[in-house]
Amino acid sequence: MQNPHKKELIERFVELAEHLNRQMHSDRLDEWEGLDMTIPQVKSLALLERMGPLRMGSIALHLGRALSVTTTVVDRLVEKGLVDRMSDPSDRRAVVCELTESGQRQIAQFWRIGNERIQMVADLLEENELEAVVQGLELIYKADSTLQERLISKQSLD
Repeated sequence: MQNPHKKELIERFVELAEHLNRQMHSDRLDEWEGLDMTIPQVKSLALLERMGPLRMGSIALHLGRALSVTTTVVDRLVEKGLVDRMSDPSDRRAVVCELTESGQRQIAQFWRIGNERIQMVADLLEENELEAVVQGLELIYKADSTLQERLISKQSLD
């Protein structure tokens, strides 16, 4: 049974995180449209940025999509010059995908969306407030890293 105070804190945390996420991105929908990419394409670029070169099957697995759907998405990214497809040196039948320089720039631009608003919010905080926020975000970052490691470990066991 979870501590009632901790449960309340988690609910407040989730509510605040969702609110901030909406605020950071709602004003920037026009910028997202300017990227001229679908959500599956952005997710594929983000995965390749985070994980590095991956086989097509691994991309499909990580994103929870059928291989045929993933192949179509990656084909569009290749056509846009954002991803390179090549044969896996260890298995010529397998295809490995990786970001091109243009793909790296495109995903960096995607992550920058909302950056100006974050900067403006940070500018409104006093130095001691900003320090407390940074320390809190560092704790969240650490917890998320731990979660990511656990998820990867679990996937390798499955």
